[in-house]
Amino acid sequence: MENNINNDVIPESNVNTDADSVVDSIPENAEKIESDGTTSASQNIQTTQEAAPGSAMAIISLVLGIFSLVCCCTVVPAVSAASIGLILGIISIKKNYGGRSLATAGIILCSIGLAIGAIMGIFGLIGSALTGLYNIRYNVRF
Repeated sequence: MENNINNDVIPESNVNTDADSVVDSIPENAEKIESDGTTSASQNIQTTQEAAPGSAMAIISLVLGIFSLVCCCTVVPAVSAASIGLILGIISIKKNYGGRSLATAGIILCSIGLAIGAIMGIFGLIGSALTGLYNIRYNVRF
């Protein structure tokens, strides 16, 4: 190496070896800069933002739980949505897919919706039976 001021040659013993060790520690493929400004090392990294299938199951369970609560007065949609949501939430938790808190919330809401739907169904059957008995006893015809 030459010194630009007085053109003296710097002896090899005075060269800073810390900089050389830093340069040596860089992988060879990281030093290659492509035309788009990225290095070949950064091109090997793949990032995905897709949801896992289990978290989708947890989200569906939560949505069906909310739907079953909203439609709890209509027995058939509420009970069927709550049953499907309950199954999906349990599968999501058992298989450790992800979205555990969403699946837990879905299971709770589906359980409440299923209970309310079942109670409404029982009251509907009892009311229907009592109405039928009343109509038979007093000869009411429509």
